[in-house]
Amino acid sequence: MIAALLDHLWQSTLFAAGAGLLTLALRSNRASLRYWIWFCASMKFLLPFSLLTTLGGHLLVHPLPPAIEAAPALFAIEQTALPFTLATQAPVATATPPDFAATLLAAILLGLWAVGFVAVLAIWAVRWRRIARVLREAKPSPLSAPIPVRTSPSTLEPGVVGIWRPVLLLPEGLADHLSPVEMDAVLAHELRHLRRHDNLTAGMHMLVEAVFWFHPLVWWLGARLIEARERACDEAVVEAGNDPKVYAGAILKVCKLYVQSPLACAAGISGADLKQRVETIMTTPIASRLNAAKALMLAGCAAAAFAAPLGIGMLGSAPAVAEAQDGAGQAPTAAQIARMTAEQQAPRKVVPLDPKQFAKYVGFYALEPNLITITTHDGRFFAKLTGQDAYEVYPESPTKFFFTVVAAQISFVTDARGKVTGLVLHQSGVERPAKKIDEATAKSIEMNRERRIKNNIPSPGTEAAARRDIAALESGKIDYNDMTKIAAYFRHQQEAKSQQDVKRWGPFKSINFKKVNPQGNDVYHLVFQNAQVDLIIAPLTADGKIAGLYYNEL
Repeated sequence: MIAALLDHLWQSTLFAAGAGLLTLALRSNRASLRYWIWFCASMKFLLPFSLLTTLGGHLLVHPLPPAIEAAPALFAIEQTALPFTLATQAPVATATPPDFAATLLAAILLGLWAVGFVAVLAIWAVRWRRIARVLREAKPSPLSAPIPVRTSPSTLEPGVVGIWRPVLLLPEGLADHLSPVEMDAVLAHELRHLRRHDNLTAGMHMLVEAVFWFHPLVWWLGARLIEARERACDEAVVEAGNDPKVYAGAILKVCKLYVQSPLACAAGISGADLKQRVETIMTTPIASRLNAAKALMLAGCAAAAFAAPLGIGMLGSAPAVAEAQDGAGQAPTAAQIARMTAEQQAPRKVVPLDPKQFAKYVGFYALEPNLITITTHDGRFFAKLTGQDAYEVYPESPTKFFFTVVAAQISFVTDARGKVTGLVLHQSGVERPAKKIDEATAKSIEMNRERRIKNNIPSPGTEAAARRDIAALESGKIDYNDMTKIAAYFRHQQEAKSQQDVKRWGPFKSINFKKVNPQGNDVYHLVFQNAQVDLIIAPLTADGKIAGLYYNEL
């Protein structure tokens, strides 16, 4: 959590620095443009790039294809876990409990943050009560304006109070101190705040200040926002035809006679550096509009700010998409297998996860011809393969979980709308996808498996496929087109050893169906001249290919 917060803070700080450079490049243009750049820098604190990165990943991930080629016995703690292999079980990952010191530090920091957050809100609540009391004591004014106008005996400067139902609040006797032309300029300034919705945007930045009260940059941004909004209103008033000298004089009189608004979300006429502001009104010509070059630069920066994290998310999810399609796409290379094996066998660390976030993953996933069933119980998470026990899985991220009984992980796949469409099983250097299915389909698959086991019925085509494979091993001419791509990879890796075993076993004599094991695989008893062997073969895929095969010498 702390690492994620630090990442967000430095990214937001960098974003604000980029905004500052933009405002320098646009200093000769309208202040309203610079205001919205600063406002975007403020809102960046409420929008972590990680959300855009996640969105980018969702844009690339599509629902898994209907036809899924996958070896059925996958996270079993038996040797049939891998097709065409006699390898022993790989070392399992260790569930590392959350570090106590890190947890304590996080709790202390959270407590300190909460104290600061409440303190900031309390200060603003006191200030708002002062303004609310003044507003309650105010009387209606006959002045004509798009919003109600009230006058108060307080010394509070003229200002627009409120966001949803704003009121123009004026001090009593203001017209006695200002000439009619000066009064018109002051009212024009306040109504410009109204049209710009400055109270609303100021309130949004105040939320940023409350949440990130500990970061000096957000307070600095608040000062830049006030400075830019007042300058934007000044420009609008002067452009409307008001005399700059008269307008500047009106501002000086108001600032001399009345106190500044205590809240940024109750926009008045003061704010920013008064001397610099008056000098700017008197000496600076009307700001220029954006030319084509600056408009293109601004558009490019805005596009890059959003496209970069989206692109990172898409690139980051590309391997997962490729892995999820390995069963129906290209066979993985040896380098890919080695890389993924190393990653899958690496130690994992548990991260906290609210069981409510896990609820959307609960259900059934078709790992043909079997099922992976995902459940939760007493705040713990479990995965169960057909014919095996339910094993607990531990979160290493909100979407990826790992086993401790075997070096394997599962990650969940969602579509662009966030709907869970499947999962990917990471084990033995490969990635096997499983499509999410409804309960009725899951029950049908399970009933079919139970029927085959109860009646001891072999899956269609497995005996013929077994005979072809034995003949291929004896002849040394293996037809890899007879297998799924992942199965073909493992057969190729074990080819030399398998052929040596067949030579040692001697000529093949007979094959007899033995049983359907609890995983739904067919077991055949093979008799060779010098050995007896059990052959475990998974039901063939929809297009008749071998998905998993294992020879077990007795």
